[in-house]
Amino acid sequence: MSMVNQFRWSHNPLSHTCTHCRTVGGGAGVKFKVDPVTPFAQPTATRQRKANKIYRITHLGINYSAHDDISNSDESTSGFVERQPQRKTLPDNGSDSDDGDGDDDDDSLYPFDDSGLLDDPTRAMERHQRVHDHNWDVLIFTQQWPVTTCYHWREDNPSQECSLPQKKEFWTIHGIWPTKLGSLGPSFCNKSAEFDVDKLDGISNRLETFWPDLKGATSQEWLWKHEWQKHGTCAMLIEELDDELKYFAQGLSWREQYIMSRILDASDIHPDSNNTVTAINNAIVKALGKNPSIHCLFDTKHEISYLSEIRICFNKSLELIDCDGVKLGDAVSIKYPGGNVTTNCHISSLVHYPSLVPPLQRKREWKFPLVNVYKLLQFLMWFTL
Repeated sequence: MSMVNQFRWSHNPLSHTCTHCRTVGGGAGVKFKVDPVTPFAQPTATRQRKANKIYRITHLGINYSAHDDISNSDESTSGFVERQPQRKTLPDNGSDSDDGDGDDDDDSLYPFDDSGLLDDPTRAMERHQRVHDHNWDVLIFTQQWPVTTCYHWREDNPSQECSLPQKKEFWTIHGIWPTKLGSLGPSFCNKSAEFDVDKLDGISNRLETFWPDLKGATSQEWLWKHEWQKHGTCAMLIEELDDELKYFAQGLSWREQYIMSRILDASDIHPDSNNTVTAINNAIVKALGKNPSIHCLFDTKHEISYLSEIRICFNKSLELIDCDGVKLGDAVSIKYPGGNVTTNCHISSLVHYPSLVPPLQRKREWKFPLVNVYKLLQFLMWFTL
């Protein structure tokens, strides 16, 4: 199989799939031009199974970057993955290598940033700006659908516990992320602003309800500490969010004002339904008058997009604004008849809004003993020859 034919990409908002992308003039689905870009250096031993090479894919004037797996092993033990972000000639929330909160951490958007494996001046400059420029333009307020979040975690680790809200149709807060237009971050802006959970005593019960740790930890403190240190210390740039209490209280205020389940219900979009991402976008625009960013997670085995997060944006005056022009991980802005949608969901496919955590796609554990029995029988047959 050629290098190009091995290309795997779980998300392609411009077509249903890009599983078999090839050069222009051949292949299935939308035709892409695939150009090799600077490859990673020889991977270290710990990265041997994930040796990657970057390809730049140009389609309709938009440049994407994705990772081509050139290893022989199947990295996808789960068919449930989220696409690597793109760069417009390069790649919160802007979300870090998974630190456990499910946060779109910036480091996960740059999976090899700290390894020194990429020799890309443009990307290095962008990373330098993220680290050293603490100014920002907009606040991204993200609500997550707990059912999809739980499915994602359990596909990655079947033993992972999930603490789903008792109320049905209950969206929870993922975070408030200060973001610079056309860039990612900033993050971790003030290391001297230490987290003090005692400052949240007056709102801690509401935070446990609306801003919970869905992984079922006995204490929520570590999650709030992470959100404050990474994002809250950057939000301190404005007076309205310059301490812990103000930052978390603002999240609660927005969650109570923008109840996503009600917004979707008003347009007959309910859990267990399948809708186009444009229908979901229209429902939110109808209610808020501003464009959101809609995010999905994709089950590659069954080719199902699951509604995951809905993000809305605010300026420094805490006024609701369009999310257009904000770099939101792997989302791209797409025009359609009647509007514009910023999303990473498959634009031509239905998006499932699950009411229950779907069955895991991993092999059942009971199958492994049968394999061992088969191997034993094979050995006995060989031994008795």
